Amino acid sequence: MSSPLDQSEVDALMAAIQDGRVAGDSGKDADAPVVPYDLTSQDRIIRGQMPTLDSINERVASTFGSNLAGRTRLDVRVTSAPSTLMKFVDVGAMFAPPTTVWVVNLGPGHGLGVLLLDGPLGRSLLSGALGDRKVRVDATAAEARLDLTSVERMVLKHLLGMFTEAMAGAWIEILSFKPDVLRCESDPRMAMVAPPSDLAILCSYELAGAVSGRLQIAIPYATVEPVKKMLTSPPRPGSSVDARFSEALAKDLENVPVELRVEMGRATLSFSRLLDLKVGDLLMLEGSESTPLPIYVQGRRKLTGSPRVVGGSLAVALDKGFSEARGARTFAS
Repeated sequence: MSSPLDQSEVDALMAAIQDGRVAGDSGKDADAPVVPYDLTSQDRIIRGQMPTLDSINERVASTFGSNLAGRTRLDVRVTSAPSTLMKFVDVGAMFAPPTTVWVVNLGPGHGLGVLLLDGPLGRSLLSGALGDRKVRVDATAAEARLDLTSVERMVLKHLLGMFTEAMAGAWIEILSFKPDVLRCESDPRMAMVAPPSDLAILCSYELAGAVSGRLQIAIPYATVEPVKKMLTSPPRPGSSVDARFSEALAKDLENVPVELRVEMGRATLSFSRLLDLKVGDLLMLEGSESTPLPIYVQGRRKLTGSPRVVGGSLAVALDKGFSEARGARTFAS
C-alpha cells in the first residue's frame, strides 16, 4: 500500500525525530519488561467456558448418583462441579495419599484418563457396598494411606464401573467414549498417562449424603480437542430416543378412538322440500354405484372406497388406503 506521505515529507519527519523536535515512541513502553512467551505452549488454546461440557457432567452426576444409590442402598447425591483446565504435572500433584488413583481407558482412539478417588470416600463406598449401613470413617483413618486388598479393589472397580457407564451414556452424542477402569495405581509415576506439559480437563463430582467426598477424572485435552467447538457452544437438545417411551406412546396411540365416516352420496333440497319430508320418502343421491365413496377420518377426507355387502351387512372396501402396499381393507358400516 502506498504511503500517504511523499519522499520529501518522510525525510523531513525523520530529520525532525533525530533533532528531537518530534517525540518518538520511547516513553512508558521503553521501560516495560520483556516477557518470554512460548509459542508451543498449549495454554493459549482454550478460552472461556464450556457449557456443553458442564451439561454432560450434570448428566454423568445424575446417572451415577442413581445407580450408586441403588447398588449400595444408601442415600447418596452426586453433583458436578465446574471443569478446570490444568497441566498433567499439576494433576500429578493430587496423586498423594490418601487419594487412590485409577487408570481409565477412554476407548479405542481416545487414550487414557486418570480417575482420582478421595481416601475417605473410597472407604465409605467399600463399607456401603459390603453392607455397612452406618458408613462411618475415623478421622485418623481418613488421612492414612488406603491399602486395598484384591477383593476391595474388585468391589471399588465395580462401583467405579458404574461411573464409567454413566460417562459413556452422557458423552455418546459428542464422542463415542467407551471408558473402562483398568487398574489402581499405588505408584503416582505409573499413573502419568501423558507428558507433564500436556493439558488435561479435570471434571469433579461431589458426593453427599450417607457418603461424602470428591471423585475427579482427568481427560487429556487432546482427546476432546476435535469437538472443542461443540463443547464451548450452548448445549443442544438431545437427539437420543428413549425406546421405552416410544413403545408406551405407540400403545397409547393405538387405543385412541378415531371417528370414521363414509359419505354414501349427497342431495340438494330446498328448505320447503326439507320441511315436507315424511317417513318413507326417498332421496335421490348424486353419483352412481361405480363412483368411489369418500371416507372421512376425524372430519378430513383421507380414503376412498366402494360399497359392498359382507356377511349380510353393508360394508365399504377401501380402494386407496394410507399405504397401498397393505392392500384393500374392509370396514363394516
